[in-house]
Amino acid sequence: MKKSLLLTLSGIGMASFLTTSCQESDAATNAPKPTPENGAQFKEGQGLSLTDEMKKAIGFKTAEVTEEEIPHSITVELTATGSHEARGPLPPLQGTSIKPGMEIILTSNGDTTETKGLVRQIEKIPFGTPGDLEAIISVTDSLTPGKSYQGTAHFAATGPVPAVPASALLTTAEGTFLYAVNGSAYVRTPVKIGAINGEHVEISDGLYSGDEIVTTPVMSLWMAELQVLRGGKACTCGH
Repeated sequence: MKKSLLLTLSGIGMASFLTTSCQESDAATNAPKPTPENGAQFKEGQGLSLTDEMKKAIGFKTAEVTEEEIPHSITVELTATGSHEARGPLPPLQGTSIKPGMEIILTSNGDTTETKGLVRQIEKIPFGTPGDLEAIISVTDSLTPGKSYQGTAHFAATGPVPAVPASALLTTAEGTFLYAVNGSAYVRTPVKIGAINGEHVEISDGLYSGDEIVTTPVMSLWMAELQVLRGGKACTCGH
């Protein structure tokens, strides 16, 4: 009888301890979190916020999405597979702009000679991942089989388009993003891009002219966001 009573009281005490522990853990989770040492905080639905000290330390800058005319070019790394043919993979972000019949200018390292070619065909790379494509280029001049060439396609501007500095673009395994200004916070926003030149990137979907975005340093913001999101510890109470 005494043993049974002791076990019952012990069970009640343990249950009370676990309940109190979880309640304290939940209260700690819901309480406002102090700004971590890296000077960044993240709130779901609002985005990443930074202290003034962190902004100054990382050279933080913002700008508006503007309207720009963007003439641009795309370079494809090619290998001559015959005297009058070369092949090469298309760049993942821009390759869809290259079409059969388009003119390509071929050059090689250490040689100033330019060779004109035409895109004969676009086909899927055997054993590549879905979406991996290569261009087959035909030329009239003679190429050196096995030699590497750079093939460049030039595109004229088609009119003003929403554009951002190239430094504002963040490319990750999850996709392509910009950090949009949301009051005093910054939201990582997925975008689709179009034309690219050395200075600007066309934004074809996701943001509009006049929206304010972070131009630099976006990689530092992403690292800070990852640290805040993944730096906590999980509750051991079964939540």
